[in-house]
Amino acid sequence: MLLKILVVGVLLAFGEVINGNIRVRVLHRLYGKKRAKKISFFSGITIIYAISWLTLPWVSPVNYFDCYKIGFVWLVIMLGLDIYFGRYVFKFKWSKIIEDFNPLKGNLLGVGMLLLFLSPSIVFWMQQ
Repeated sequence: MLLKILVVGVLLAFGEVINGNIRVRVLHRLYGKKRAKKISFFSGITIIYAISWLTLPWVSPVNYFDCYKIGFVWLVIMLGLDIYFGRYVFKFKWSKIIEDFNPLKGNLLGVGMLLLFLSPSIVFWMQQ
């Protein structure tokens, strides 16, 4: 089951990288940075839940505890990806990376991570 969880985690990461590229390359120009972040948040959540919906039967969690374990692994993958890209690819300072998780500053990354963590449980419940 762990290998399946990791495969789906990489698929989620790939989807979110594409979503982030579209936000930066297209949505920023069309709508401005603040609105682009909101649009990207909703498209990102849609990607996460679509992939969860399609792959969760293949991963085959038995109960909600399995779903929380799946969500935790996906969360670690996405946090690692976001921190790696922010710090080492884009050369952001730690304060900027942390700020991206602060919803009080209009940043929805932290909310997105929470919804990512909960996605296997919510999809498991919906598919019952």
